[in-house]
Amino acid sequence: GGFSSPSGTQAEKKQRIRSQNIVPCTVSQLLAAEQVEETFRIGAVEISQVTIVGIIRHAEKAPTNILYKVDDMTAAPMDVRQWVDTDEAGSENVVVPPGTYVKVAGHLRSFQNKKSLVAFKIMPLENMNEFTTHMVEIVNAHMILRRNLMPASKAPQSFGSGMGDVGGYGGGGSLPVNGLTAHQTQVLNLIKNCPVPEGMSLQELKVQLHNVSMSTIK
Repeated sequence: GGFSSPSGTQAEKKQRIRSQNIVPCTVSQLLAAEQVEETFRIGAVEISQVTIVGIIRHAEKAPTNILYKVDDMTAAPMDVRQWVDTDEAGSENVVVPPGTYVKVAGHLRSFQNKKSLVAFKIMPLENMNEFTTHMVEIVNAHMILRRNLMPASKAPQSFGSGMGDVGGYGGGGSLPVNGLTAHQTQVLNLIKNCPVPEGMSLQELKVQLHNVSMSTIK
């Protein structure tokens, strides 16, 4: 079609496409993301629009925006700002109360070295399976994006090799894998290796992780 510009290399086109992806992330990944000019990177992966899942710890409404602090337990709570439409009383003007688990979609921003999200969507979770699903999506998305950046000869052939493929994201080896704690990684591995398509219930996870409290699993 007539949409593609004749100028620009394939790499530049790939970069533009990549930055338009909505990438699931943890707060710790976002805080560790490196800013290069106008873009942010987690390792070699360029990010712009991201999703996080966490619990609202604080909500403060101003005339033009709502400021939330969203905590996913991987780092300190992250500032999430949602601009409100002052002309109409839409759902975006409703403050989601603290204590609510939400999925936030937004753009990563940095001002005076402090990162925050400018949200274009904040959705309360219907159940805690969405939290677990988000953690699985984080691992999957970063593996796919990293694989797409590799030369063909070095790309992993399958996703079956476990968590080892995705270590090192977040900019430092001291960070937990993909911003997950050791307990979250245990839960994720159990869910990934579950043989039945329905997945595992919280009770089954509790039996497998007998040394971990139910609140930690959730």
